[in-house]
Amino acid sequence: MKLCMMSCVMRDAGPEKIVRTAVECGMAAIDWVCSRRYAPAKQLRKLSEDSGLKIVSHTVLDSTFPTRDPNALDDFRRSLEFACDLGAPVMMLPPFPRREQISMEDDRKAWIEFYARTQPLAQSAGITLTAESTGLRNSPITTAEEILEVLRAVPGLMCTLDPGNMETAEPAVNSYAVLKKYVVQFHLKDWKIYDKPTENSDLKRCGKYFVNAVIGEGDWDLEGFWNTVDARGRELYVDLETTDFSGESSAAAVLGRTADLLRNW
Repeated sequence: MKLCMMSCVMRDAGPEKIVRTAVECGMAAIDWVCSRRYAPAKQLRKLSEDSGLKIVSHTVLDSTFPTRDPNALDDFRRSLEFACDLGAPVMMLPPFPRREQISMEDDRKAWIEFYARTQPLAQSAGITLTAESTGLRNSPITTAEEILEVLRAVPGLMCTLDPGNMETAEPAVNSYAVLKKYVVQFHLKDWKIYDKPTENSDLKRCGKYFVNAVIGEGDWDLEGFWNTVDARGRELYVDLETTDFSGESSAAAVLGRTADLLRNW
């Protein structure tokens, strides 16, 4: 597995520690998430490249589009400029539910319209724009059918596949089989899954209750999923979206254990 640091799992760590941890864990690449809060793009690029890490993506979690901000397109342009300076070949804009949601269908239509406006900008800049399956109960784009609706409506838009998020609505194995030709990157997470409410659990679209878990300590068959990934998919980078949500272990320690577990999958 081609392991990638997802910078946001290091929480409040500075960029130097994030990069150092990635190297110590034997990762080959880094995905700078919400990168504008860390440092100027060119500084992050030099830091990463000097440490031997390939920058594979810029993930934008601070998009103003879900807030219905009329200046969201300008905000996208700023993020795109940052991705260009960073040297990221991929930029991921996750389709979270919009504020004051009318319906998931209405949100999905709005996201299609926004991606249709932004994808040509990314393409002109030489960057692949991707959407992701998000895992909130009211996420408008989670299932394979929903993602396909968006991808078919916006030619050139691709998919960052988060099987853990998809599992909250339908079996991720089935979803990947449908979407695999569109996938350019993976995010990986794990869950504890319950039939009834429990502490810190969230009800998901599948009707079960999910609690974040460290990769390898959850209830769904992550390794079984990975065994269904084809040869092309196995050459893609995998963001480790995991940490110890109890706070008992440091993010760096969890990433080290997780990297050791997954390295030879």
